[in-house]
Amino acid sequence: MNTINIPVGTSNFAEIRRKGSYFIDKSSLIEQLLKTQSTKVTLITRPRRFGKTLGMSMLSEFFDIQKNSRALFEGLSVMKNKELCRQWMNQYPTLFLSFRSVDGLNFSGAYAQLASVIAELYKKHIYLAESERIQPLDKEQFHRTAGLQSTP
Repeated sequence: MNTINIPVGTSNFAEIRRKGSYFIDKSSLIEQLLKTQSTKVTLITRPRRFGKTLGMSMLSEFFDIQKNSRALFEGLSVMKNKELCRQWMNQYPTLFLSFRSVDGLNFSGAYAQLASVIAELYKKHIYLAESERIQPLDKEQFHRTAGLQSTP
């Protein structure tokens, strides 16, 4: 008898795919988002526990320049569009930010947790501060926010 590995409480796309867990292919969302060129911002709203974080994790895995996620998408709908994958897959710096862990009993506690989450995001993408496209003042701000350089 075959057992189905259902990823209860897991919203990490890469983890679900690597473990071979049950997954409903929603990768065509990527193609739909890229098809709509006039859209500047996409707002994805769904009820609680409806897969928003999993969807965002999937998008992050697809676009993130720091990853090679071709194997994760093997067999999924989006891979049928070879040109789209060639042009977009793992080609862009991608920020994936979740406020799931930010809470607190008061404003200052929640604010400190939020600042920590943002600082960690900056540290994860410190390679961007080395880009020739970023101005020196922006690089300084980047390092300060990441907590890698103290303010004068």
